[in-house]
Amino acid sequence: MAQIEKARYIPIATFVLPENCWTEHFYAPQVSAQEKFLQKYVGNKTAQELVENQRHEAELYDKYKEFYGYVFYIGKKI
Repeated sequence: MAQIEKARYIPIATFVLPENCWTEHFYAPQVSAQEKFLQKYVGNKTAQELVENQRHEAELYDKYKEFYGYVFYIGKKI
C-alpha cells in the first residue's frame, strides 16, 4: 500500500481471486492453447521457452497455492 500511495494513488480496494479462478479458468484452459501455440510455432525455441515458463508457473501455483496468492489493488490517481 505504501508503494501505491508513494506513486500518488489513493487506495480504493483490494481483492483476492478464489483458487478456482486460477486453476479452472486460467491454468486449465492454457493447456490446449499452449499445444496449439506450439503446433503453430514448431521448432521455435522462444515459443517453447515461453510455454515451459507458463507450465512451470502453473506447477508452482499448484504446489504452493496454500501459501501464497495474487492480490489486486484498485487505486485512484491523486
